[in-house]
Amino acid sequence: MNVRDTILGALREREVRDFIAEFCFDRIPYIFSDDRRAFLEWKHSLAKGIDVDPACLNFVGSSAIGVSLNPSKGFKVFDEFSDVDVAVVSNYHFTVAWRFLRANSHRRTRVDHRTRTAWDEHVTRFIYWGTIATDRLLGILPFGLQWLNALTAMGRLAPTVGRDINLRIYSDYESLRAYQVQSALRAREELITGG
Repeated sequence: MNVRDTILGALREREVRDFIAEFCFDRIPYIFSDDRRAFLEWKHSLAKGIDVDPACLNFVGSSAIGVSLNPSKGFKVFDEFSDVDVAVVSNYHFTVAWRFLRANSHRRTRVDHRTRTAWDEHVTRFIYWGTIATDRLLGILPFGLQWLNALTAMGRLAPTVGRDINLRIYSDYESLRAYQVQSALRAREELITGG
């Protein structure tokens, strides 16, 4: 059985919380091909670069499980073109980012359209889930330059050489788990009903 069939079968049959625990949180991410040492070294390098504890980093998405749970991507298998999504559980960074976005809402009109759209999505959607999606906002956040430099360095390390690495900040583990469960529930519904 291939990785796609294994993951989608488990998503159909298991309780979503159990699926998330087994395939997202309690394993070596798919991208590391079961190489625990490489996984730990990578996490320690990123953690040092963005000033968080390595235990606060969790791979999510297709780089974690081997298949995208995004139905609009057709439950695509992780490949050489796939990006890498990493959850950063840091109440400190979440609070700094959230306060910056709230206190500087007047600056929204002076940023490019893509950044303004991302800013608006945070007000209406992401903050509710206790998350900050940094992919379009990192350049304006107070710690953004440090994190951008760290991501550039991580893009030169195996197995993420040449890949886009996206960081999403979560206020706590409950927020991370809730967001992943909600995403998996939507994916399972799409999988079972066929859209």
